[in-house]
Amino acid sequence: MKKLSLIISVLTILLVLAACGNSGSSSSKKLQVVTTFYPMYDFTKNITGNNADIHMLIEAGTEPHDYEPSAKDIAKIEEADVFVYNSNDMETWVPKVLKNIDRKKTTVIEASKGIKLLEGVEEEEEHGDDHGHAHDPHVWLSPALAQKEVATIEAGLKKADKKRTSTYEKKCKNVHSEIGKTG
Repeated sequence: MKKLSLIISVLTILLVLAACGNSGSSSSKKLQVVTTFYPMYDFTKNITGNNADIHMLIEAGTEPHDYEPSAKDIAKIEEADVFVYNSNDMETWVPKVLKNIDRKKTTVIEASKGIKLLEGVEEEEEHGDDHGHAHDPHVWLSPALAQKEVATIEAGLKKADKKRTSTYEKKCKNVHSEIGKTG
């Protein structure tokens, strides 16, 4: 009886050790990505496909210009492999948050980096004073500029996840093609 109990105990320990050692390889680990709002989420999702778990911070119906991240949101950014946002002009809170982000751990992608912002609409108050031209950070609304944003996101993803470079390149070509059909 003692022998049977010992054998069962040893087998149980071996099974537990085998299960712990077989927790999946790091090559199949999904990229953890945080995006700010829907266009950034959509572009990123279409490039990564099923190779990333993507969390969108700003829910539909929330104004991205006025959004303020919670401590929980900031923690999600800090824990992510990649953080994708449109621009400092759109998400004005981002520069302050990025001061505390470890850029060696989290790849930060400013999708509109290098894109000349669209000229904004001139606003005039009732008393007739001009208030200069603001720049329009909604660059994803232009198919040509959206394609540039997609290319910037792709470059950042390839930097963060080198083993899937060819996958991202293929998917990015598809995204460019789809956007091209709208313009």
